[in-house]
Amino acid sequence: MAMQRRLLGALLAILIFFFLNIGVRFWGERSRAESLAELQNAVERQLLINGIGRHLGDARREVALLAGGFLSEQGPVTDEAREAFAARLRRIHSGIAQVRAIPGSSTPLADRVAADARELTASWARAYESFGVDSGRAIAELSLRSDPLSRQVSELLPRWELEERRRVARASQELQRVSELTDRVAVLFFVLSTLVMTLVAIHVSHFLVDSNRRLEERVHERTRALEQEVQERRKAEDQLFHDAFHDPLTDLANRALFLDRLGLSLVRAKRRPAYHFAVLFFDLDRFKLINDSLGHLSGDQTLVTVARRLEACVRPGDTVARLGGDEFAILLDDIRDLSDVDRLTEQVEERLAAPIQLGGNEIFISSSIGIAFGKAAYERPEEILRDADAAMYRAKALGRARHEVFSEELHLAALDRLRLETDLRRAVQEQSFRVQYQPIISLPDGRLTGFEALVRWWHPAWGLVPPDQFIHVAEETGLILPIGRWVLTEACEALHRWQQEYPSDPPLAINVNLSRRQLLQTDLIEQIRLILHRTGLPAPSVRLEITESSILENPEAAADLLRHLKALEIGLCVDDFGTGYSSLSSLQQFPVNILKIDRSFIRGMGPDGEKDEIVRAVVGLAHSLRMKVVAEGVETEGQLSRLKAMHCDYGQGFLLCQALDPEGVERLLETSGRAPVGLPS
Repeated sequence: MAMQRRLLGALLAILIFFFLNIGVRFWGERSRAESLAELQNAVERQLLINGIGRHLGDARREVALLAGGFLSEQGPVTDEAREAFAARLRRIHSGIAQVRAIPGSSTPLADRVAADARELTASWARAYESFGVDSGRAIAELSLRSDPLSRQVSELLPRWELEERRRVARASQELQRVSELTDRVAVLFFVLSTLVMTLVAIHVSHFLVDSNRRLEERVHERTRALEQEVQERRKAEDQLFHDAFHDPLTDLANRALFLDRLGLSLVRAKRRPAYHFAVLFFDLDRFKLINDSLGHLSGDQTLVTVARRLEACVRPGDTVARLGGDEFAILLDDIRDLSDVDRLTEQVEERLAAPIQLGGNEIFISSSIGIAFGKAAYERPEEILRDADAAMYRAKALGRARHEVFSEELHLAALDRLRLETDLRRAVQEQSFRVQYQPIISLPDGRLTGFEALVRWWHPAWGLVPPDQFIHVAEETGLILPIGRWVLTEACEALHRWQQEYPSDPPLAINVNLSRRQLLQTDLIEQIRLILHRTGLPAPSVRLEITESSILENPEAAADLLRHLKALEIGLCVDDFGTGYSSLSSLQQFPVNILKIDRSFIRGMGPDGEKDEIVRAVVGLAHSLRMKVVAEGVETEGQLSRLKAMHCDYGQGFLLCQALDPEGVERLLETSGRAPVGLPS
């Protein structure tokens, strides 16, 4: 900004010098013209003075000659003489006129000479008019009068000439002075203008240098900024690319990157028959328990630890990926010997079995592993991953903490599972389910106390499918939620109708199973309250059966849910008791009314008494906690008699009565009242 102001001032100074130079030049030219004109006038007057002197001398001589001629002749004046006098008179008159025209100084002599010249001119005019009358005397008089005038003029002419010479000299000096002054001023202005221009040029040069330097600095800074921006953008792009193909928690490859590399291995297997690869599919066993008990942060730390341990087991060319949740996968690339896969799997199992420190807690984890070997017969990488997943599920089904290799039988089982899941979804949409009711009998007196609602799936090709063949699939897919709501609604509607048509005291009750998924619903209490309201069934007539393992997975949440159900006056029953890891003392904190002993214990009762003591202990402890006991799977007379001897409260099984459809229940109630047909006495 300061540089711009200096440049503006310099340009203004140049303009001022330019206009001053023009003004001085204009004044010099004007003064030079005036001095030159004065010099020319002085020279012309000097020449005029010289001519006047010459003409006056000539006129005096002419007058003298004329007077002498007339005086000598004394005769009449002829026309020739008259013309000759007229010619001389004109020359004399011209000389006198020139004398009068001389701009002499205002001196008495000059004034007198001018007056005499005027009078002499008048006299000559009179002489000319009287020419021929008394010409001689007039000419003589004129001659006499011309002499003094001629002398006076002769005296003035040198003075005038001297004055004119002085004027010429002064005019010459003035002209020279003006020229020199004009030239000096012009040179001065030229020098000043040149100096200013030089300064301006220097400033402009400095300004341009500074501007160029600043421009270069800005260009350099912008270049650095652009380079930094490009680097940051490249880093961002690399990060985006990395994030797109890596798991954000463990920094392992994600499913997309794993499938991409698996696809490359499949292409190599098709090109090179000697090339082999394998996929290991991992799923951590009971990982949900870590999240529920220690929190999700501890769960994330566990996943990171597992990721690092898996990376430590593989070679540099292999790929470890987290596919989602607690599922991992390893791509073993270019394996030389299939036994290497077994050794790596054992190493992974050994490393994963080491304890993990989470704050102040030490936990142990295990993994179910499925292995699928790459073959050229595969068309897509998803097929290999699918088969490894199927092998992993086989390992889980066989007890977890082990590995299984995929086989064709597993593939067929996976296809059956997919077909089953597809048909089950269609059945939910079409409500292709039925409810069968198995009577629950009071063992001391043989009375019918209620029913357990058992869901059945009516398949168009397979017929009636029992729950043990599809409930686990419904649990895994979440389809158990709409199925459970439908079963509860159907059972409540049916029991309410039977209570109205076949009243009893106490009223018949209905047992309905609640799955693990259903217990996790936040609106479960509201659903049950709404179903009871719609069907009109009293809440005490409903008994919800909950498995022992479902309660113990999250005891605090289960206790809160059971208290809310108890507040509705709904009966609560622990199903499959004895198959979990709890004890009666651990269950006493829950508001449970009834225990159902699992059929595996009832089946073990016999003459040798293998399970008798266990059942007797459970019945005794349950009664001490004011709980009723139901024995499941009563199928023989021996089992029934032993249960009666142990004072078991209720029983259900094929010996007492098989499961009935609604029409069978109505026939049973019509013909037998409260005692089923064939009930032993």
